[in-house]
Amino acid sequence: MLPSEDPLPLSALNDRDDSWTVAEGTHGDGPMIVRINTSAQRWAGHPQLGIRVGFAIPLNHPNPGGLPDAEENRVIGELEDRIRALLKEGGPVVHALAITTGTFKEFVFYLKNGECIGPVHERLRAEVTSHRIQCMAYRDPAWEVYASFATE
Repeated sequence: MLPSEDPLPLSALNDRDDSWTVAEGTHGDGPMIVRINTSAQRWAGHPQLGIRVGFAIPLNHPNPGGLPDAEENRVIGELEDRIRALLKEGGPVVHALAITTGTFKEFVFYLKNGECIGPVHERLRAEVTSHRIQCMAYRDPAWEVYASFATE
């Protein structure tokens, strides 16, 4: 069965059983680490998950020649969990990528309900005082950004 033919049961989008792999590259003059949800491949291109949203978090202590320090990475990891939980309240969502450089960390999701993005972003901006959270959403029915990392 093709992903586009699969129904979209919320129980199947349970991220507790996700499998992740890590790819390394460069971004600007420093390293880039990309965590790729290999389990998301099952849902790539699903017609009900055609909205891509990225939550980018600029680092407070950028390190263009390296990666974030352990403490800042821990705090941003907690933000990652919070972002995912808030998006899930809006409906089906797949956490596809986590991109880390020495200047920012970005979490990429594919979801059904684009109407939840603005309220989630506003809620995060109100709740989070440790970092500035940026948000961009696009229609990406072919999951092009995910594919650009998952196939490398």
